[in-house]
Amino acid sequence: MSEKNLTRYVGTMKTSETAKIPGELLLEESRAVFMSHRGAQVASFALNDIAKLRHTRHGGLRATLLIKLTGGEEYSFTLERGVPAYDYINRHWETRPHEEKNRADELRRLAELRGERIEKPQKLSEGRKKKFRIAAVILILFTVALDTGLVAKLFDYILTGVSYFVRILTPARDAVRDAFVYYESSNLAKAIANLVLIVAIFVLLSFSFKRRHPNRSVGGDLGIYFLLVFMGCLMVFPLVFAVSSSLKPLDELFRFPPTVFPRHPTFDNFSDLLVTMGQSWVPFSRYLVNTFAITFFGTFGHLIIASMAAFVLAKYDFPGGKTFFGIVTTALMFSGYVTGIPNYVIMNKLGMIDTYWALLLPAFAAPIGLFMMKQFMEGLPTALIEAAHIDGAGEFRIFWSIVMPNVKPAWLTVIIFSVQSLWGTSASTVIYSEAKKTLVYALQQIQAGGIARTGQAAAVTVVVMIVPIIIFIFSQSRILETMASSGIKD
Repeated sequence: MSEKNLTRYVGTMKTSETAKIPGELLLEESRAVFMSHRGAQVASFALNDIAKLRHTRHGGLRATLLIKLTGGEEYSFTLERGVPAYDYINRHWETRPHEEKNRADELRRLAELRGERIEKPQKLSEGRKKKFRIAAVILILFTVALDTGLVAKLFDYILTGVSYFVRILTPARDAVRDAFVYYESSNLAKAIANLVLIVAIFVLLSFSFKRRHPNRSVGGDLGIYFLLVFMGCLMVFPLVFAVSSSLKPLDELFRFPPTVFPRHPTFDNFSDLLVTMGQSWVPFSRYLVNTFAITFFGTFGHLIIASMAAFVLAKYDFPGGKTFFGIVTTALMFSGYVTGIPNYVIMNKLGMIDTYWALLLPAFAAPIGLFMMKQFMEGLPTALIEAAHIDGAGEFRIFWSIVMPNVKPAWLTVIIFSVQSLWGTSASTVIYSEAKKTLVYALQQIQAGGIARTGQAAAVTVVVMIVPIIIFIFSQSRILETMASSGIKD
């Protein structure tokens, strides 16, 4: 071993066959040798022959290194400067296997560097895993028995037999009977009960097949799962109820109390809607083309204008820039109901009433797109734009080839908001010609047809909301990235 690249660590060595031997561990880039105080070589191995390396800290830099070689030999080195020795071996151990680390492992490593005492999380024993599996199977059987009515019969038999001897339990038996009668007649109660049981089964199975999170208890996991499922149910319930209502026949639509899921689902509401649309003197396809054209051109124009304006406001300083952005931010506070009359007056002065421009121009000037794009573009490094200037790129080339690809999550979010706004507009205040009206206006006229068209009205609700939902599903990851305000930072 070369004395020039040699690193010495004083301590003791121990194997399964020998007692502790005092000496020093000599390390170089590819080999390790332990020499006793008498100068005898006790152990020698190449760093790439190491199969497993672990260390235990004893405070300060003192630590014990446990090394297992590929040939099966095991060594235990207790060194005064064991932590630097461990780091040295890790740096030069070329065949070290890659280890996946989570956030808890990284926090534990940082705590060890600070000298804190860390207790390793205990893995679930096979006995506990088996108990979780048994509990999951019991819950599955209970869910099946609950849905088939066996649980209700079992409780009824038990309480009837007990109340025969203890008369005071008779009201309890009647209350349990009423509860199960309500459960059998309520689809909502069945859905909630089944959902809770399914979540509990999923949590038990997840604990039985993998180690639980080291920084959280079983009760914490159950609480988090339950809260997430509960909030998810609250958010998805309006969508589920709207779709279910569109599949109900008329007698179920007028039933009170209303049911969540249809007992006899049918597509008659959608077929009746198509028949009614076909009876209009303006073809159904005309309404559809009008809506698609307004949505496409309005969204495209809004995206381009908002992106260009946001690029200038975010990356260039000019007199009045902050004042202009303040006006845009203030405009976010006003809804369409507030700006409806000013928009009509302006469009009327410009002679654009009963034209598509009465819808497109306000869509181009919507403040939400400019605000979102500007906030996202501020995260782009200015050095990127300066480098493009040095390479001879023009302003439009920088905007189109550098800035826009880097803010893709932002403009996908702008597309969602714009499509949702334009697809759902009826434009009844600025467009009067029947041949220029939108699909939503025609569907709203069907909804206003009275009680006989209640089923068609439910189908109309699904048709109007389906397009924004589909666009959101295909671009949700990018939209969530925008909401998290992520991006390249200087």
